[in-house]
Amino acid sequence: MEAVNDLTKDYMIRVENLTKSFNNLTVFENLNLNVKKGEVVVIIGPSGSGKSTFLRCLNHLEEPNGGKVFIEGEEVKFKNREHLRKITIKMGMVFQSFNLFPHMTVLKNVMEAPVVIKKENKEVVYERSKKLLEKVGLIEKADMYPSKLSGGQKQRVAIARALCMKPDIMLFDEPTSALDPELVGEVLNVMKELAEEGMTMVVVTHEMGFAREVADRVVFMAEGKIVEEGTPEQIFKNTKEKRTKDFLERVL
Repeated sequence: MEAVNDLTKDYMIRVENLTKSFNNLTVFENLNLNVKKGEVVVIIGPSGSGKSTFLRCLNHLEEPNGGKVFIEGEEVKFKNREHLRKITIKMGMVFQSFNLFPHMTVLKNVMEAPVVIKKENKEVVYERSKKLLEKVGLIEKADMYPSKLSGGQKQRVAIARALCMKPDIMLFDEPTSALDPELVGEVLNVMKELAEEGMTMVVVTHEMGFAREVADRVVFMAEGKIVEEGTPEQIFKNTKEKRTKDFLERVL
């Protein structure tokens, strides 16, 4: 075990030979990926290539069928609930759907998890939540209910809610795919700010402009495999693999 930890200690996330299948359908097999502290890794690829399932395995929402996941050098024990809880609070996740509590105000949505799950002091969390709502440009909506917000505003609240848990890593699963086109920019701007502040991020997205501008590394997935990875310059201008070229020609 010590040797493995030596291998993983420089990475926030290390994935070794990860495999996931549902019944007889293999979603991906033997995936390997490392993410360093402060790195922004953007995963692109066609729908159905396993990108979202991969993120769900990182955040322990799905249990892989094989392989290992290490978070900050510690191997994830998928069968151990207490261990999973301890590891999960290191990671914030933002989904396609906003999953806000409709019966709670914006401020209470942001405060809920640290108070209930981490048993943090309510006053401390209250102050942090207000600062985070300022950060995402929504402090004036603090006392409103989610039904009164636009999709972009709801997603920014979801980001503030994830950040309120003080995660070391943020995972984004196509956070703009459910938004009207004119609302996409306001969410991407918050994500760009996080990247500039040094947050470790893994982002699944169809927003190629974001991948090109913000990513340290772009990973192209297709048919359950990592086909190619590299800097945005390498992927978008000097693509090596035909499968990547074909995909980019269709989406750019």
